[in-house]
Amino acid sequence: MPQSSRSIVIALSAQQHLAYDTERFRVHTMWKGGPLNLYGPGYHGAKEPFICQPNGERLWGNPPIPEWRWKAAGSVISATNLRPANLRFVAISTKREHPTFIYELLAGEGAPVRIHETPTAVQWGNVGAVSRMISVGPRSGPITFRAHLEAGTLLLGRKTFGAIQRTNDVLAVALRAADPLPVCDITERLVAYSEEVFTEAGASKGNPRKGVRGPHVEFAVHLPAATVATQFEVLTAVVPDEATAQKLAAMLPPTQAAMPDGAWFASTQHSLVARKPFVATADVAPRRSLVRSAHYKVEALPVPKSLELLVTGMDWLPNGDLAVCTWLGDIVIVRGAAGDPAKATYTRVARGLNEPLGLVVVNGKIVVAQKSELTRISDTDSDGEADLFECLNNQWDYTGGYNSFVYGPVSDAAGNLVVANAAHGGRWDARYMGWALRISPDGRKLEPISSGLREPNGIGVFGAARDVFVTENQGQWIGACKLNHLQKGRFFGHPSSWPAPQADYKGRSAFDPPAVWFPYKLARSTTGLVEITGDELGPFKGQLLVGDFQNALLMRVQLEKVGGQWQGAVWPFLSGFLSGVNRLSIGPDGALYVGGCQRTWVSVAPQSYALERVTFNGSVPFEILEAHARSDGFDLRLTKPISSKTTVEDFDVWQYNYKYHAGYGSPELDHDGNPDRQTVIRVKTIALTADGRGLRLGLEGLKAGYVTAVRAAGVRGAGGESLLHDTFYYTLNQIPR
Repeated sequence: MPQSSRSIVIALSAQQHLAYDTERFRVHTMWKGGPLNLYGPGYHGAKEPFICQPNGERLWGNPPIPEWRWKAAGSVISATNLRPANLRFVAISTKREHPTFIYELLAGEGAPVRIHETPTAVQWGNVGAVSRMISVGPRSGPITFRAHLEAGTLLLGRKTFGAIQRTNDVLAVALRAADPLPVCDITERLVAYSEEVFTEAGASKGNPRKGVRGPHVEFAVHLPAATVATQFEVLTAVVPDEATAQKLAAMLPPTQAAMPDGAWFASTQHSLVARKPFVATADVAPRRSLVRSAHYKVEALPVPKSLELLVTGMDWLPNGDLAVCTWLGDIVIVRGAAGDPAKATYTRVARGLNEPLGLVVVNGKIVVAQKSELTRISDTDSDGEADLFECLNNQWDYTGGYNSFVYGPVSDAAGNLVVANAAHGGRWDARYMGWALRISPDGRKLEPISSGLREPNGIGVFGAARDVFVTENQGQWIGACKLNHLQKGRFFGHPSSWPAPQADYKGRSAFDPPAVWFPYKLARSTTGLVEITGDELGPFKGQLLVGDFQNALLMRVQLEKVGGQWQGAVWPFLSGFLSGVNRLSIGPDGALYVGGCQRTWVSVAPQSYALERVTFNGSVPFEILEAHARSDGFDLRLTKPISSKTTVEDFDVWQYNYKYHAGYGSPELDHDGNPDRQTVIRVKTIALTADGRGLRLGLEGLKAGYVTAVRAAGVRGAGGESLLHDTFYYTLNQIPR
């Protein structure tokens, strides 16, 4: 929203809506009218606009100055619009009838003060009002809650009631609490601050700032140190004049009742809401998969039409159910996904998330990466619907921009959570854009790992050490799609934001090479990746499958370490999926699940979303299984014996690399740097192994730092069959000694 990129909006009623700023801990907008106008590709199908707008009349809101503090304010209240270091957003709970914000006020080495804030709509006399019901935990010292800091002059300032004259109306505010009553302070103050206004253009160029200086009225509640929780309520209403405000002072609503856990609810309302999650059954007339293979069966799961399952993340719960997050902000549990597709059910357990692009199940709970934060969701009352959304970490800057995507998370060998942030469309002063970030299991510590990421729409782990890899999309500074191994201090090409030096935002002269380059003719927008860890998908155990969105296909990647660094080869695998291939996951049944979506990202596939299952039928394809670099060529391993008549004439080999520049993508360059050219490599010798399934390929003229393409169009199996895929591309960063 214009006032805050990290906003949570609550509909208090059909015509009353409140927006809370989880970064500066304030109600920034309260409006009367329709619901929030949601913008962004997941909501209205276009890249712009992406700043959401209130749909109605703004009633009130606080400036970008945190509402909580340890010390009393001075004579002048000012703010630099920075994120407060002494406040931490913890969670939002939707367990009870009204959502509750949960956050902490930090006190150095002392225990943090836990605060619950529940806004509701109430009637104050004959006026619609907002009740902010607040519970403050035990605390070692006095703290102050600034309920309002409103431009205007003080009309009435009684013990627990204030009326503030604004330009065209009056803001009436009242404090209510049980004994002992907190001290209420209603004071005129001089306020000076500068507020960032979030805009579409500002996401990449910097946002305008609005300076404010002038008389304001502060309505503050002072709480002394206490060993038990304190609960109080602040009522706010907009009225036309002072006379109406005077009447409201004498007619407060009925007393509110506090619940034992600190969440507040009106005594006339139920403390718990009987809710049923949205459950849909399989579509009775599903599309058939378009993938045709003699070796794999591909089924399209019959996703209900009532769910736009634009798949952006998948992982498996301990009970064997599949958890899916969508671009629209839903989390759906597919029960029975590994069984009969017609019998699967789809339960939406959460909605309203901010364009989540990945999730992982950790200790039985779903952790999802929203654009604005890393969130753990829980169903605390076991009613089938998520009701606690904990903010594990939000220590990166979020401009609200269309390209402010956060990919992941995945869990590394130490249990840390790793995410990869896009830099495309970013700016240098927005922290950690273009960085891969390691977050501790408890969410408290964030560590930047690698930079230079443009649009890393795929992240996964590989091998016994659970090395983390990300895919990258061709674009500015990125010659072609690629697979990067995340390592501390590595830079992968695209200018990244702080903490990278600002001078580097204009570009560097070199970058760390990827483990694999994907040829543009094969892959134009690489996405999710998954390691094949068993034999259920054929003979490719220990290799990666990588998706491509635009061409709706899968690729196979074989990696090896040379000189201590990963490099390897890529082959086509399967093509013709129903939607843009976006996320991959191997289920408890050993099958591969392919989640697809397309909206503003365009794919050759026919459908906007799909969920497909790939199973091996037992027929082993005739393929080059592995390619291992040697000092003078490659050792090849095949899935079946090859013909003893194989000669050097059956192979074509060439090399190329890419230009590193600020432009979009790159042509292929030969050894002399000529664009749209490749250097032919001479095939000198071949030697078959005794079992007929291996081949030593002797080559002349190889150079390190180039992609080596090997086409084996003339190779035949011992029975005369052709290779299913006769060409592979090996990224030869280093030639072994």
